[in-house]
Amino acid sequence: MQHLTGLVVFTDLDGTLLDHDDYSWEAARPALVRLHENDIPVLAISSKTLAELRAINNRHHLFAGLIGENGGAIEIGSDLRQPGPATQTIDDARAAIARAVSIPVASFRTSNADAIATATGLAKTDAALAGDRNCSDPLIWQPSSDDIAIAEKIARDFGLKLVKGGRFYTLCGETDKGRAMQTAISMLQEQQKLPAKRSEITSIALGDSPNDAGMLAHADIAVQIPVKHGPVPQLDLGGKTARLAPAPGPQGWNQSLHAILDELSQTPTAITKAR
Repeated sequence: MQHLTGLVVFTDLDGTLLDHDDYSWEAARPALVRLHENDIPVLAISSKTLAELRAINNRHHLFAGLIGENGGAIEIGSDLRQPGPATQTIDDARAAIARAVSIPVASFRTSNADAIATATGLAKTDAALAGDRNCSDPLIWQPSSDDIAIAEKIARDFGLKLVKGGRFYTLCGETDKGRAMQTAISMLQEQQKLPAKRSEITSIALGDSPNDAGMLAHADIAVQIPVKHGPVPQLDLGGKTARLAPAPGPQGWNQSLHAILDELSQTPTAITKAR
């Protein structure tokens, strides 16, 4: 196990560590136990809010750090940083989109817990946490391709972007999971939870959807989790490659992490990094 040092794991949640249908992570338990036994930090990196991530972590104690709202908010220990856009900017852009398209546009920030629960399948208490957001806002709508193009232009006009996730189009800032991952590594180094030299750190990232592309592209070892329902999306990783997990969700997560750790335990150079 002498080679399992300087590792850090970044994971998307919905459809990746958490099952797409029932939000269970149980199939990933063996790999999570192995990571924790080897003091390898696991960081959640998600479109979820920090309130949601804190609630998950308080129940299950899975993560050494939390990155919410697609990189807009980062919390590791007592260090909390929010590189995301102002809440007012998000609200103004969403209102402009609603005026410009011909379909109703609701969102997590404008909906009550009941409406969010209906859209997501979350329990009402969890849905309330999902609505507690500051620097991003998933839209609840049924857009045509024209509506999406209009919304993307308006988002750009406000210095924002519209990102397609596993379930929703999310209005957010130019922060993304890839940039947040690099910031989080620096924060872990400052807290002496990773080596001071970047060359001694190996980052592993796992995700399933287009809004994970930046994270996977920045990772040393990237794993794409196949979606549970439908074809595997083609992700633009800037010419880099990712491993494809053998199964969707936590089952594929578990198998992929065990395979990577086995290879690193045997020969560090056996892993082809995605740099």
